[in-house]
Amino acid sequence: MNITESIISKFGTQQKLAEALGTRQSNVSYWAKVGTIPAKWHSRLLTLAQQKGVELSPSDFLPATIILESEEQKAEIQKSPAKEKSKLYAVSSGHLTIAGNKIPCAVLNNRKRVLIQREIVGLLTGTVKGDLNRYLSAKNLQPFVPQKFRDKGLSESSLFFFNITNDAHGFEATDLIDFCDMYLKAMLAGVLYENQIQLAKQAAILLKSFAKVGIIAAIDEATGYKKQRDEYQKLLSLYIAEELQPWIKTFGEDYYYNIYRLKEWNWERHLIEKKNYPWAVANITNRMVYEKLPDGVLAELNRKNPKNEKGNRRHKKFQFLTPNVGYVHLLKHLGHIQAILEKYHPGEWQKALHEIDTRFPSVRDPYGNAFLPFK
Repeated sequence: MNITESIISKFGTQQKLAEALGTRQSNVSYWAKVGTIPAKWHSRLLTLAQQKGVELSPSDFLPATIILESEEQKAEIQKSPAKEKSKLYAVSSGHLTIAGNKIPCAVLNNRKRVLIQREIVGLLTGTVKGDLNRYLSAKNLQPFVPQKFRDKGLSESSLFFFNITNDAHGFEATDLIDFCDMYLKAMLAGVLYENQIQLAKQAAILLKSFAKVGIIAAIDEATGYKKQRDEYQKLLSLYIAEELQPWIKTFGEDYYYNIYRLKEWNWERHLIEKKNYPWAVANITNRMVYEKLPDGVLAELNRKNPKNEKGNRRHKKFQFLTPNVGYVHLLKHLGHIQAILEKYHPGEWQKALHEIDTRFPSVRDPYGNAFLPFK
């Protein structure tokens, strides 16, 4: 039984869970088959579990950790923890990229996978200053604090003191999952203070990211696949945001007015009737704006923001661009497009479009259906 089948069994049958979630039984069956549940269903499952009194936590969605130590090795390590800690050192170290953050991590000579304490504080709070004990000691969180840290916080029994480039304090990587789980349980119970809500949101993002990394790592381990450098994926990661960005008015009235003016459409009528822009405008925006972004970005934006049954998309494409690279590129490009459109007179749409396609060539051939190499 895989982790998904285990979760489904908590609710009875596939059909019962599907009815409770308001989805098709075939969807639940597919989850069981592939062994993973899409992240967008996690919060609904957690809420449903709370309503039905089912024991379920965010960590239940993560793949089981593969334990490399034998029982004899673990027993030997636990015989004299103080002595063991005094001679710990990192046999391998690096950085784990999670939710856009680089986290220093290491494998110790006792085979423990550890994260640096100060960096985890930074991940959850936005600042590396402070001690995790401060967050574990909050009174409203006590019913949800992991058993390992109740009444003692981060103590010598859970911290590892080791040498990496200099002396460092760390704790087992799996403890981070328990910390995040603590905040989400408290949020579902409705006991969080206002200043803790952002911590819970960050915890949810971290758990989602670890779940994605975990399933990929599990498949790589099972198949023997060795990761390769993928420049295309690196480029997409710069442009496509991990989480939906807040809506900001991006395409101003001047942009749409100039399209209407050059196409000789009735702008005054549009203002009076206050109707949505015709589908042609969306196609024009794809042509002039989104197709000019690096190859693959538009396809990924459409994948993350699919059409519904009526053919509409729930969000604006630009909400899925990274704020520091993708969105900045979009704004700069829009400025160029606006300047070109304003140069031409009413009815000169083809001239304006020709200049745009000449200055900003895209993958799609603007004069046919052939596909050209991206420049």
